Amino acid sequence: MLNKSEIDELIKSSIMEVLGNSEQFDMNSYFIGAESIIESIDIVQIIAAVEDKLEERGFEGIDFLEKTFENNNLTFTDFSDLIAKEIYS
Repeated sequence: MLNKSEIDELIKSSIMEVLGNSEQFDMNSYFIGAESIIESIDIVQIIAAVEDKLEERGFEGIDFLEKTFENNNLTFTDFSDLIAKEIYS
């Protein structure tokens, strides 16, 4: 089982992989929505990277793309909460 800080680290490392420079982002930055400065293709790549990292840790078959876009906006913290809710249920 992953704790919240481990989920946050998965997200942060995925941001680094996709965007390179993650210094302009923190967990309170908007991931999706009108206030997000991340391009759609990068959002999809971040979600895929997180899913891959979760699969490596034994959490298979979870699809966060649709669940993420069911929301109008999410911060990275909100995204982390969404992941925690899914893997803990």
